[in-house]
Amino acid sequence: MESDPRIRKSLHQINNDLSIASMRLELITIKLQREPESPLREELLQSCADALDAVKRAGQIANQTLHQSP
Repeated sequence: MESDPRIRKSLHQINNDLSIASMRLELITIKLQREPESPLREELLQSCADALDAVKRAGQIANQTLHQSP
């Protein structure tokens, strides 16, 4: 069964967007770690970690789908 090129293109775009989101979340985390006085620091760091985990899981799914498609 031949893979639809539009699906592959969409998966590549999703994967690229997830990579950008991941890098931005990591940057926010680094900036928050440098601001120890922020009252919401721990809550924001946990939110970033949770979001980053979700982004990575979605990226893994997109990658697996790309590699499994013909």
